[in-house]
Amino acid sequence: MTIENTPENIKKLRKKIGLTQTECGEIFGVGLSTWQKKEAKTHNQLNLSKGEFEYLLLLAGEHPEYVLHKKA
Repeated sequence: MTIENTPENIKKLRKKIGLTQTECGEIFGVGLSTWQKKEAKTHNQLNLSKGEFEYLLLLAGEHPEYVLHKKA
């Protein structure tokens, strides 16, 4: 099953990881208001790039092909 790059799924994935919007913004190099626009269902919304969405899927353990492993 493929997860689509939608504001709803971005928010669900972030919450699954246990991060705040501020923390996600820091990881992706954007400010809080920019991250909020990525989760917003408005005409003002900003989509995650394909690479950003793939990384979010990896962090949430939802990527269809790859799994991240923490270094020992």
